[in-house]
Amino acid sequence: MLSSAPTDTPDAPVIIIGAGMAGYSLARELRKLSPDLAITLISQDAADSYAKPTLSNAFAQNKAADSIANASAEQMAETLKLTVMNFYHVSQIDTANKTLTVHPVLASDKQQVLPYSRLVLATGANPRMLPNVSVDNARIFAVNHLDEYKKFQQKIQQCQATSDAPTRVAIIGAGLIGCEFANDLVSQTSQHAMAISVFDNADLPLSSQLPPQAGEALLTALTTAGVNFQLGVTIDSIDSSNPDTLTVTVKDRNGQLQAHEFDVILVAIGLVANTALAEQAGLAVAHLNAEQIAQVTHLPRTAQQGILVNQFLQTSVPDIYAIGDSANVMGSFMPYVMPLMNQARALAKTLSDQANDATAAPTAVSYPAMPVAIKTPSLPLVVLPVAAQYADSDINWQITPTEDGMVLAAFAHDNTDKLLGFVLAGKEAGKQRMTLSKQVDAWL
Repeated sequence: MLSSAPTDTPDAPVIIIGAGMAGYSLARELRKLSPDLAITLISQDAADSYAKPTLSNAFAQNKAADSIANASAEQMAETLKLTVMNFYHVSQIDTANKTLTVHPVLASDKQQVLPYSRLVLATGANPRMLPNVSVDNARIFAVNHLDEYKKFQQKIQQCQATSDAPTRVAIIGAGLIGCEFANDLVSQTSQHAMAISVFDNADLPLSSQLPPQAGEALLTALTTAGVNFQLGVTIDSIDSSNPDTLTVTVKDRNGQLQAHEFDVILVAIGLVANTALAEQAGLAVAHLNAEQIAQVTHLPRTAQQGILVNQFLQTSVPDIYAIGDSANVMGSFMPYVMPLMNQARALAKTLSDQANDATAAPTAVSYPAMPVAIKTPSLPLVVLPVAAQYADSDINWQITPTEDGMVLAAFAHDNTDKLLGFVLAGKEAGKQRMTLSKQVDAWL
């Protein structure tokens, strides 16, 4: 039987589970504040450091998948003075005794018990899957990790190398990731022919993030670039029985079926926060399609999922925190870079202060109004979502055309002087990002 450490573990390290942007950002910020603090980072994969947003525009930049990582686990361990346990799986969190049970990914019988002083869950998110569709990462892909992207890129290159015909790529989902990948892949058409089709049940791309005027502009820009949109349809089936062709059958709103053939399919219908380990340990979490949870109303309205944390990134269990794509901060799930960086800075201050004085007050995360840049070069977009306290019917969008797009500014019907959010479409509009952001109240 595995032994357990005592509840009081003052000399145990801070342990971070997850080696994505959140985990490494926290380690970096924490090391700045505490040069000698023991930090252990555990990852199921190689734990190479890379920027995940790079994955959806690597083709246009002619980046090979092997060149995307900017540092290996060994380099990160040396630079940040960490203990990095890559290719390790965490099977259990014992919250009472403040320990983790871990084992090598390929050797489940070689278990270890590790004590922690503070534990941070930076477990990220997984791609949301279609029902009854098997993502095999051979012909059908869902990309949210460098390893998945490598296989996707290799398949595209294989298709291009073995046929002079355009490589037919279906993208399921016209949200942020789907549109970014579509623009990235279609940009290669002149050099390596690809035929890109995007399927979605919505009437416009990015329908949950853009007002209709901006959605129409994006649809026009991407269609002009060569993307074929099939909107207002649902996926009826995907047939992979033919080794040479994938058949996607869609159903329109009149119930009519239509079949399309492809070489590669990319499923891009959103993310699901990775909460399994947290749930197993008894931490409070939110689930998609579950009852709405309480939300700070000046935060943007988001999907209700993730490990529930307060303004200090504290979970429902003492000494356990969550950040990044796995966290739901004060009722808001925002899997973007800027929230993640703010979380890392605040939590690093808390962990550093409490390592020196266990009674030190925690540091609350602060969120200024944080716009999201959407990497669609055919029509670059910057979106600052409106706070949840305003219903769509309360918002008046004012549109100002620019040379290559438009500025869409959101105001309340009853206060046309107060900017609530915006969408900047085009390079010229994007120049107003900083000026307009400063006019919107902080979120948290």
